[in-house]
Amino acid sequence: MSIPATQASIVLPENRIILGCGAVSVDFLAAVASYPNPDDKIRSTSFEVQGGGNTGNALTCAARLGLTPRIISKVADDSQGKGLLEELEADGVDSSFMVVSEGGNSPFTYIIVDNQTKTRTCIHTPGYPPMIPTDLSQSNLLSALDGAKLVYFDGRLHETAAIVAEECRQIEGVYPF
Repeated sequence: MSIPATQASIVLPENRIILGCGAVSVDFLAAVASYPNPDDKIRSTSFEVQGGGNTGNALTCAARLGLTPRIISKVADDSQGKGLLEELEADGVDSSFMVVSEGGNSPFTYIIVDNQTKTRTCIHTPGYPPMIPTDLSQSNLLSALDGAKLVYFDGRLHETAAIVAEECRQIEGVYPF
């Protein structure tokens, strides 16, 4: 069965708020002709820096589909963290519930794209200090959940996600996935 997805046939719910809890990252994407052997030195065929992370990507997609996403995650107050916050906001993701640590480093990932095999290799460096449940106040959590009908978890910030999921369980009409 096929339903044409034209602008006229798409009906969005009145309440479009989705909350995401999980990873954001700065992605350093380098494409190479083929993955190098140990000790090889090669040149990339292209290079790009952009925001990433499973939750960051999912919520950016949700915003582009017309939903109203909010995010719970953590970055540092470094240039990468500031860039991630700016990019999320520019993409339509409410980052007001993000935790910003003084000092430390924001998460980043080197992504090597092999043009020959059409595969990629990811080398992730977690942010420091890591997000812990006490980073998210009860009042911020309740504000983030206010009006949300759907909550997305990527499994990265599992301790914080457990707190968010428990709060979801107590609110009628909020569906965690």
